[in-house]
Amino acid sequence: MNKVVTIARKEFRDILRSRLLLIVILFVAIVTVTAILVSSLVFQSQVSQYNESLNILKELGKAPAGPAPELFPLNLLRGVIDYIEIIGAVLGMLLGYLTVSREKNTRTLKLILTRPVSRMEIVSGKFLGNGIFIALTLFSVGVFSYLGLLVVGGVALSFIDLIKLGIVLLISFAYIMIFFSLTFFLSLSMKTISHALMIAFVIWLLVVLILPQIGDTMDPDNQVPGGFFSSMHLTKTQEKQVMANFSSYETIRNSIEQLSITKHYERASFALLGIKPEFNAMPLADILSNQWANLLSVFGLFTVGLSACGVLMSRRHKGYAFDLGT
Repeated sequence: MNKVVTIARKEFRDILRSRLLLIVILFVAIVTVTAILVSSLVFQSQVSQYNESLNILKELGKAPAGPAPELFPLNLLRGVIDYIEIIGAVLGMLLGYLTVSREKNTRTLKLILTRPVSRMEIVSGKFLGNGIFIALTLFSVGVFSYLGLLVVGGVALSFIDLIKLGIVLLISFAYIMIFFSLTFFLSLSMKTISHALMIAFVIWLLVVLILPQIGDTMDPDNQVPGGFFSSMHLTKTQEKQVMANFSSYETIRNSIEQLSITKHYERASFALLGIKPEFNAMPLADILSNQWANLLSVFGLFTVGLSACGVLMSRRHKGYAFDLGT
């Protein structure tokens, strides 16, 4: 265990020397507060439009068409999740690439392997060191989210909201580490390390941008701003009845989205944050039960990535980015 901690400490010091932690935390503060500010302005606009419509209906002697917009603080963090989906994945890939490229450029891995340290200890140390950095980054996201909601949004999070936010950050950690594992694995298994980063970015482009965009474009409810079914004032039961007539189409659309780990992450996070209105009044236990498949996909792929890197590192034949010895 001491060997793992030593390697992890070395990894973390390398990140600190590059000032990456300071840059990332500063960037996190800016994008988090910006996302909350934009969401707050959107909500205020919705309230203003509702009040204007209400005044017009009162002048006409009619009852309001629907309830007033209700503020759920965690809803304002949607933009933060969008940033983590894209930028968090890029951060994971860069860390996975850098942790290998540093060893290759300085040729320190061969020196480490001459010491009484196992390959799994090396992998564990690198995962731990970079994982601590990612955890600190996400902790900063949580702190700035809380402060942003309090100062910019003018709302304080309840105890259950803090628990939900903590679970979302935990899922985010596993999500980012998936991309770290991907690039780490490719960098170890390919002789030309720059090719590994290129392939990782192609995969990132596919699972983070292309597949989710295809699924969103094919979703009938996304064809109208604010949701087609909401604009038609249809209930959830009526919505299901309509979609039952397009079951084959919906199966194909959903299958495309299921190929993207980003979509699994997004669905679980949106449910916990109440981005989908039906989850706002749902107990936490029911939300987790409803999202078990998406949670299993994220944490399962994280486990697979860690295991794959460990297996690859433990192989004793040559032909990888490093000469691992015999």
